[in-house]
Amino acid sequence: MYISLSTLLLLAILTSRVLCHDESERRNGNLRAASLSDPRTRKVMEKEYRKGVDFFIMGWPKTGTSSMMAYLDSSKELKVVTKNIDENADAAEFHLEGPEDIDILFDRIELDYLLSNEEEELQYGIKWPGAISGKGMGTKSIEYLEEYNPVGTETKLLIGMRHPVRWFESFYNYRAGRTGTPPPSASLIGSHAWAGVCTDRVRYEEGIAQLGNFPLRSEDKEWIKSHKNMDVVNGGTPYKVFFYLQEQLSDDDKVRHGKFLEELSSFMEVKVPFTVDNDVPDRNHDHHKRFDICNKEHNEVRKVLVENGKETAKWIRANLADADGVTLPNKEHFLEIVNTFGTDPCDDEDLLS
Repeated sequence: MYISLSTLLLLAILTSRVLCHDESERRNGNLRAASLSDPRTRKVMEKEYRKGVDFFIMGWPKTGTSSMMAYLDSSKELKVVTKNIDENADAAEFHLEGPEDIDILFDRIELDYLLSNEEEELQYGIKWPGAISGKGMGTKSIEYLEEYNPVGTETKLLIGMRHPVRWFESFYNYRAGRTGTPPPSASLIGSHAWAGVCTDRVRYEEGIAQLGNFPLRSEDKEWIKSHKNMDVVNGGTPYKVFFYLQEQLSDDDKVRHGKFLEELSSFMEVKVPFTVDNDVPDRNHDHHKRFDICNKEHNEVRKVLVENGKETAKWIRANLADADGVTLPNKEHFLEIVNTFGTDPCDDEDLLS
């Protein structure tokens, strides 16, 4: 039977970890134990991780999460962990669908950490853009991170958004390129989704409310109750959050973009900051535009997205603008873009320039 070198190294590290286990470092007496009779259990009876998840890109799909990942991964101080070793396009996302995925993630980080030749310790993180936009396990994963992270690890959360109308158009086109014949746009008004595309999914405030750090309105409680994939982090998210907009990532104004990168560098606590002189190309551009949301046959869905966008913008201004533990990079420009959520970009193509 062939056993890869990486598997042998991992088994050796895990064995040494058990043999050298320091009782004084045990976290709150929390044993990660499992029955050896269960074939799905860990290869060791207990583990104690020395390195945790330092950042988590968990914004909505098609909100520049790939570009954000490229920025962070371009730094020698940061490393994005992928799920599959071949690191193909689909492997860039690390879906934390259950405890088994958490095990794989922390084992992979621990292995890389122990084998690293870097003089400075790396910050490790993952990208899962669906985590907060309708995946109950996304918020559950934050609770897992609290449990598994070594004491003192503060996972930085990065959450992306964009104009709701442009989000719908971009995601619709993306799915159409992969899923076949798409349905009429009007059929996706509300919570009825096609391949994850529907107007309800871009109600950013309802996704953000799952963090548990903001007052829940009666409509938020009803929303979470009626959407089976929604959940709220038990006790609230303990981690700091960096909210950004796709429009900021693709901003051609060097002064504004430089300010954005300056605040991103500060949030990520990197010694060598990101700069416009060493910029990372925008990634994952919209695919072939099969669907132009500005065509009149899409007026109905656009109207709903704009009306929802007004409420979203109002909520963001009221809850995020001055919230503790929240960074809105280049805040004035951020809120300026958010204010356009309640206007139709098809009425003015230069609205977000």
